[in-house]
Amino acid sequence: GRHATAARDLPAGTLVAVEKPAAAIVRNQSFINLCHHCFNPVTMKSHTRPKLDQNGNEVKGQKEKISLPAFACGKCKMAAYCSEKCQSDHAKEHNVQCDALAQSNRIANAHKVPLEDLRAVLALIGRRAATSDLDADPKFAASTAEAQPTGYGCVLDLNPNRHYIGRDAIKDLQAALKEMLALVPEDARIPLSEAAEVACIFKSNEHPLTVHNQHIMGLYPFSALYFHHSCMPNCVYVCENQGALYVRTLTDVPAESELTITYVELYQPREQRRRDLLLTRHFWCKCRRCSTPLSQSVDRFMDGIQCSECKRGVMIFEETKEVQDINELMTDISALDQEIQGKYAECETCPAKIEVTKLVDLLKAAITDYSNAHVAVQQGDLPKARHLMERFVANYEDKHVLHPSNAYLINTYTSLSRVCSQLGDVDRAIRYTTIVVERTLGADGEAVPENYPRLAEYYMSLGDMCLKQAKKKAANRTPAGRSITRRYLKEAKSSLESAYKARKVIYGDDSQKAAEAQKLMESARKEYDEFIKATEKKPKKKQPTPSTPASVAAPQSSAPAATPTTSA
Repeated sequence: GRHATAARDLPAGTLVAVEKPAAAIVRNQSFINLCHHCFNPVTMKSHTRPKLDQNGNEVKGQKEKISLPAFACGKCKMAAYCSEKCQSDHAKEHNVQCDALAQSNRIANAHKVPLEDLRAVLALIGRRAATSDLDADPKFAASTAEAQPTGYGCVLDLNPNRHYIGRDAIKDLQAALKEMLALVPEDARIPLSEAAEVACIFKSNEHPLTVHNQHIMGLYPFSALYFHHSCMPNCVYVCENQGALYVRTLTDVPAESELTITYVELYQPREQRRRDLLLTRHFWCKCRRCSTPLSQSVDRFMDGIQCSECKRGVMIFEETKEVQDINELMTDISALDQEIQGKYAECETCPAKIEVTKLVDLLKAAITDYSNAHVAVQQGDLPKARHLMERFVANYEDKHVLHPSNAYLINTYTSLSRVCSQLGDVDRAIRYTTIVVERTLGADGEAVPENYPRLAEYYMSLGDMCLKQAKKKAANRTPAGRSITRRYLKEAKSSLESAYKARKVIYGDDSQKAAEAQKLMESARKEYDEFIKATEKKPKKKQPTPSTPASVAAPQSSAPAATPTTSA
């Protein structure tokens, strides 16, 4: 099939492709925060209006101030912009969508269809109407200036995976699209069957991206066609200028190697990655990492349960069942239970065995406790969340139930770090983040690739916390206090150097993300150097000895001289 390979040796951080989306939408949660044309932050303007009660009725005599985009479509109220120019530049695309967008919320609710699915189809229809060359072939571009939006014709080359979507869901989608298309100008309208196809294509091939800490969702046909998924990728994609997708090498890539990206979080159990991919991308992963026998793969640690006898090895059970159909995954709940009946998992380091059903029960109990702790986080009860998560660590790590690199433990430590930081216990937050970094790196070095984005953010967070805590503790001049300050400054410098190196690779040397890391790194280096200089012990200067007579310098003793003795 189609794929991209390196024509020569590529060092980490090489920009290999830039693609502007065939269409992109601002996610519902970021709707009024980003420009719907260039995806830069919108300009907000304060307005005064009558205050409304919980039922939406005006409260007599009361006013309230609200912030709304300074530039927005007053007709549909479904498009915001950063400037008058962006609103004007987007007019040709938006005018085709406007009437349908005005009714999109009502239509989505009436037919129980996600609003974003309808907005995505409208975005593609708008782009199609505003583009002259619908069938332009996709081309590699190495800069934003060279990149052009991929043509609508290329969108139709993507796999819709329609057979994975239930019949009832398709019927609801078609009913919603039929009502929506009636609101699109006739000269821009597409057939209902094509609209349904396009909706499925967008759903199966979308790239969720973050820009300015807000969320967009785009369709990038060229990247979807040529950059395949791997659970150990050598490339990364990020969103930058005007919603463009940038693909860079994460690691040094030898010539003739296939260039790959990932669609899922890598530090999680193999079967979880596979199921996530099946549900969102409609394929069962068979990449090299997923195809390697579990006993020889770092994946054995991701949901690893420790041997209760030797306390060192993990229990291995080679799951072989392949799932190709989402319906099978969702409906045949007993399939796994049937497969594991009467089978045993074996310890990798000693002769111990355990029934797989008991192993599964242990893991289910751990997942339940893990979920309960994170429910407390979602409810905002941070003290309770901390208590439950620290109890989870005590029950499952300290008692040697889960392997230290188990993904549920790593995720718990990650959440604990955030919770402790919010509760003001920064020292403990630093400790937990350090554990996450060390174990992510220590899982045979194969759990995530070098310069992995999430690891870069762990480094950034750790360095920032250590630097702030070092400054806070600098007033403690005791030997113990100076030792803690020195340790935090050293860790801040090291972590921020790692964050800066990774961010340059991921986002580019001249990116805002790299500049942010560089600024903090230089601050940490300066603080560290000044601290070392201030605490260095200066050698004492020797006082010059005056020249004096020997009799004065060493006066004779008045004690009687010792009498030499001899022994026979």
